[in-house]
Amino acid sequence: MEQNNITKTLAPKMTLRGNVAVISSKSELHRLIFCACLADRPCTIAFNSSLSKDIEATISCFRALGAQIEIGDGEILIKKPLDFEYIQNGLEKDSEIFCNESGSTARFILPLVSLLCKNGAVLTGAGKLPERPFSDLCGSLSAHGAIFSGDKMPIKVVRNAKPCDGATFEISGNISSQYLSGLLFILPLCKNSCIRLTTPLESAGYVDMTIDAMKKFGVDVVNNNGVYTARGEYRVINDKIRAFGDWSNAAFFLCGATQEPLTVSGIDPSSLQPDKKILDLLTSCGIIIEEKADLVIVKRGEKIRPFSFDAGENPDLVPILCVLAASIAGDSVISNIRRLRFKESDRVATVIDMISSLGGKICEEGDCIRICGSGKLLGGRVNSHNDHRIAMSAAIASIFCENDVIIDGAQAVAKSYPDFFETFKTLTEET
Repeated sequence: MEQNNITKTLAPKMTLRGNVAVISSKSELHRLIFCACLADRPCTIAFNSSLSKDIEATISCFRALGAQIEIGDGEILIKKPLDFEYIQNGLEKDSEIFCNESGSTARFILPLVSLLCKNGAVLTGAGKLPERPFSDLCGSLSAHGAIFSGDKMPIKVVRNAKPCDGATFEISGNISSQYLSGLLFILPLCKNSCIRLTTPLESAGYVDMTIDAMKKFGVDVVNNNGVYTARGEYRVINDKIRAFGDWSNAAFFLCGATQEPLTVSGIDPSSLQPDKKILDLLTSCGIIIEEKADLVIVKRGEKIRPFSFDAGENPDLVPILCVLAASIAGDSVISNIRRLRFKESDRVATVIDMISSLGGKICEEGDCIRICGSGKLLGGRVNSHNDHRIAMSAAIASIFCENDVIIDGAQAVAKSYPDFFETFKTLTEET
């Protein structure tokens, strides 16, 4: 699905000030929606701000499977969860399950579709998603009787998996943690079954979020040395549950703070979101952080230090961290970057292109990115490559630029933060 190209021009040397209530975590929302749609009765999920296109994709997929979902002001009402009998016997043959550009949606829902859709289904996507293979996940499900048309979209479920009671699903832990999460979601539907990792797990924090969401809906998951089992059935424990703010999106504003205090609210200091790690990094750089109940106040200290960062568990932070590094005098190094190749863009290439386009010095060194920061950037024209995190990072970079920043493909922010530019404008308006 093509999007109209939008260009944004941002003035340089702006200051973020005031209070921003960041959009709810799409990682949390994906998981809560999945569990709620598998539960025994209706419930409501409260969220901050607007819904991203990725979350709309998840909602659309569950509607295609027969769930009744209404979206109100700051609330998602799961009015009617999934009816398994309907999916197995009443769903139209080869129904399309359109995931748009959401890799999370696709990886989470493929196991469910392959288990329940006796009449077949076709998973489709847009953007870069059809180029991204699902071979490891398809292989794990094929071992239990599922037959797929291929491992890239459109993926047709030619034959669904046989009843999986007592099954052992095997999956690699170092390709995508979302594969494991997708299998975890169906584990309570497969009695006396387990999942066994065949390689060490990467991005374990996101799997912890899946396990936490399942626990909120009555399912206890146990990890015994890489073998996962589940006890209980999905059920609504709380009629209304809240998805807190997104730490990965909060990071854009936190990294853009200058000497004037900025408040970021609606976030959970005890969150399991891996990108909460941004606070530790900022503190190590000399940025002043004050944590309160559900907010953080941030401002730059007198002396800001360059940093080293292992991106293995936090690849989504890399674009904005490169902007932060460019705004600090000295060399910063971000390591363990190989997984950035397989995001909405090749983020190693596109983040280097972004910083270079703005006059910064940045290069790839093996499995690392080195940023030779001067404390400022020149400004210039940036191509987002239809990557939401590149577009938002370029916007924050304008704060540290000497001249205007022009962003081509600014519409990409809708994938995770539709209101980003409106929020940015509010925070940079003179008062």
